[in-house]
Amino acid sequence: MNIQTFTGTVVNREMLTDDVLFLSMTVPETFSFKAGQFITIKITRERVTRLKSYSLFNPPSRKGKLDFCIKIIESGFASEVFKKTKVGDTFELKGPFGHFVFDENNGLQEHWFLGAGTGVAPLYSMIEEYVRIFPQQKFVLLFGVREQKNLFYNREFMALMKKHHNFSYVPVLSREQWSGKKGHVQDHLPQDVSGKTFYICGLKELVLETKELLMKRGVSSDCIKSERYD
Repeated sequence: MNIQTFTGTVVNREMLTDDVLFLSMTVPETFSFKAGQFITIKITRERVTRLKSYSLFNPPSRKGKLDFCIKIIESGFASEVFKKTKVGDTFELKGPFGHFVFDENNGLQEHWFLGAGTGVAPLYSMIEEYVRIFPQQKFVLLFGVREQKNLFYNREFMALMKKHHNFSYVPVLSREQWSGKKGHVQDHLPQDVSGKTFYICGLKELVLETKELLMKRGVSSDCIKSERYD
């Protein structure tokens, strides 16, 4: 896929939680990518310019607009710019990049997606794109956050589950008692790991620990796809 440089114009900005920002930008209709890929956004602050990488949240079948879920970090270089970003602002974007994409051709019938925080972004893009293309295959999302207030996009995931019988959504809380799943997403892997592909996205510890657990249980490296957020 050709790497392009283009301009994105902000058309929607919304804080989904205290520290997760949803940004939507219009982009050229000609821009295409694969679900799971990322782009770089050119950020300039106090005459210093840096390129920051962000996974694409929307499915590639939706043309002309890109969505991002951005973790806002106090005093972070890009975060301080995004805190002030408003509708109508423009950014220079470049991409697509990355090999963390859905494997359409491995013949497996079950796909497990494990993500924590904004690591759910590329997973959502993959699920939204492929759950309708492969209605006979099973898609399961384990989404980990600390507390219920951190469960952004919860309604959308629930709606997706109602719309597609082959999709299951399992939120997991690590720091709050509730009636749902507790602990970390890797605590809730299926008992039987055979015949499944696993897609993992989040911080280094989550990715490494989950990969190690899966490989100890006999899952081949071909069936484990991952992207680390540092």
